[in-house]
Amino acid sequence: MSSMNRQRALAVLLLFIAFLTLAASRAFPFLDDLSGATETAIVVAGAACALGGVWLWLRGTANSSE
Repeated sequence: MSSMNRQRALAVLLLFIAFLTLAASRAFPFLDDLSGATETAIVVAGAACALGGVWLWLRGTANSSE
């Protein structure tokens, strides 16, 4: 039970980071000064966090039903 709570907490943290990268990519004008590679790295990191968060959340759900 404790490991599921840790997985859920980590999933929430990763989804929050993904949300912040999405918000930062749209809201902050200083990102226009960054190179294309840096912007791509930010987007890829955000997507990886989102996918990891969803995977951890669903993994916890699958384990709890057994």
